[in-house]
Amino acid sequence: MTTTTDSGLTITTIDVHDWPQALGFLFATFPEEERQPRIDSTLIAVSEGRLSLSGLRWALRDGEPIGVSLTMEQPDGVTLVWPPVVIASADNPAAVESALMRELTARLDQASARLAQILLDPHETTDTAPYQAHGFTTQTDLDFLVRTLDGTLPAADLVGWQVEHFDEATNRDRFAALIEATYLGSQDCTVLDGLRNGQEALASHRLSGQFQPDLWTLYKVAGTDVAVVLLNEHTEQSAVELVYFGVAPSVRGRGYGQNALIHALNAAATRGGQLAFLAVDAKNTYAINVYGNLGFSHLSRRQALFRWPGGLARK
Repeated sequence: MTTTTDSGLTITTIDVHDWPQALGFLFATFPEEERQPRIDSTLIAVSEGRLSLSGLRWALRDGEPIGVSLTMEQPDGVTLVWPPVVIASADNPAAVESALMRELTARLDQASARLAQILLDPHETTDTAPYQAHGFTTQTDLDFLVRTLDGTLPAADLVGWQVEHFDEATNRDRFAALIEATYLGSQDCTVLDGLRNGQEALASHRLSGQFQPDLWTLYKVAGTDVAVVLLNEHTEQSAVELVYFGVAPSVRGRGYGQNALIHALNAAATRGGQLAFLAVDAKNTYAINVYGNLGFSHLSRRQALFRWPGGLARK
């Protein structure tokens, strides 16, 4: 698909053999020593079917790439949008960025995506007006936390608990049902309330890192499913990512969530994980306190901007 703007700028899809170059553009703001590992890990994820680069677009002037954008649609109906990157030497970089934004938002409105999301580094981007002009208006802050898996976690107390790992055939529906239940009263990304069900969430959570069923864990106490912890591996970093953690509303405040996390993180450590990281809504004080009690420290913050279909306010 190719479009040409009034100024002669061409926005076009990117051939597979040009993906490494396009990703180099996209990761240009990262330290030089991080760029190639990020390119390599992205291409590996694509080859394994965990990511798709069909949403990559070039901005070309006179046949030469001067900017790039990327969208990735997830199974839960959320499309991840990487802010367009334009080379510093381009004439009128703001106009190039705007052209890329117009093209990608037009695709968003033609697709079935229920919501689009951009993450911005507030240290690099303080002006959100270029994104607001294209319908990205709702904002929250996400804190990224990290801790080493160095043997300093206490042992979990699982007396009277039942622990189950994810099995597609036997307990997928229970995982999905508990995840849906944990959304009730959650302080985490409330803009997503009602957007997806538990089954869609499970499909989406598989895509970050490497899915391992024995790192997805359901905890039951006295016959009731009380907590769920989903960890995915990032073997290239010897790390695990906490992609979801939730506690049933009826048992919150009893320490079940912290106990479940201790067990899950210790299990990840025995598999060779050296680091655990996660993202949490900065307003989610309950979860942040749990993570703080377990030794997680603040790594960075991102601004999350959201766009509903048509760039309209959510009804």
